[in-house]
Amino acid sequence: MTITKVPSPNYSEGRMNYTPIAIVVHIMEGSLEGTDSWFSSTISKVSAHYGIGKNGDVHQYVDEANTAWHAGRVNAPSWSLIKPASNVMYINPNLYTLGIEHEGKEDTDWTDEMYQSSSSMIKQLSSKWNIPLDRNHIIGHHEIYSLKTCPGNKVDLNKLIALASGAPVQPVASNNPLKILQIGNATSIVRLNIRQSPNRNQPAVSTKDTGMRLAYDGFTTQGESVNGNSKWFYTTEGNWFWSGGVK
Repeated sequence: MTITKVPSPNYSEGRMNYTPIAIVVHIMEGSLEGTDSWFSSTISKVSAHYGIGKNGDVHQYVDEANTAWHAGRVNAPSWSLIKPASNVMYINPNLYTLGIEHEGKEDTDWTDEMYQSSSSMIKQLSSKWNIPLDRNHIIGHHEIYSLKTCPGNKVDLNKLIALASGAPVQPVASNNPLKILQIGNATSIVRLNIRQSPNRNQPAVSTKDTGMRLAYDGFTTQGESVNGNSKWFYTTEGNWFWSGGVK
C-alpha cells in the first residue's frame, strides 16, 4: 500500500502511556484535498491518523504513536470500551484510538476502492497494534459522540471488518424486513441503542440505560445477526432495538 504523508501540526506527542485499542471510522464531509488543507492548518485544531480517498489513495496526517485530534469530544457514548474517568467524565478517547477519515459525505455511497484501501489499512493497524477485528474495536465516530451521525449510514462497517479479516462479506440487513405483529414490553439488560433500521450500521437515535422498560409493536428475525441473534423489536415510532439487549 502506497501512503502519502501530509503532516498535520494538530496532534499531541505520545499517548500518555495508553495504547490504541480501537479504530474510529470517520467521514470527511468533503474532499481528500480539502481535508489535507484543513488538517494542515493550526486554525482547525483537528486531525486524524489517516485519510482515504474515493480512488483508494491513502494519506497519513499523524504518526500512529502520537495522539491525533479526531474523537476527543464525548457525548452519550454507546461504545462499550470507552474508558471512564468518573461517573460523568471520560478519559480522552484520542489517547487510545486510531482515526481514519474517508472522502465524501454521510449520504455518499462508498466506492470499492475506498472499501479496499480502508480495509487494508484496518488490517494493517489491527495486526500492528493487536486490535481485534470486530464491532467493539472498529467503530463509527457517532459511537463516541452521539450528537454526530459520522460516518453516516452509507458505510457498511461489517463489510470493512469482513474484508480486513478475509471473511465472507455478508449482505446488510434489509431496512424493510418482514415484520411480525406482537405488542409487548421488554427491559434493557445492557446500555441499548435505538436505531432507525435493524442493523448496527445505522447511527443510534437514542440510547437507553440498563433497566429501562421499552414497549414494542412487533419484531423481525431478518435484522442484522449479532452473536447469532437476528431478532430485533420495532417500536410505534418506527425505530428498532436488538432483542439480545433486553429480557
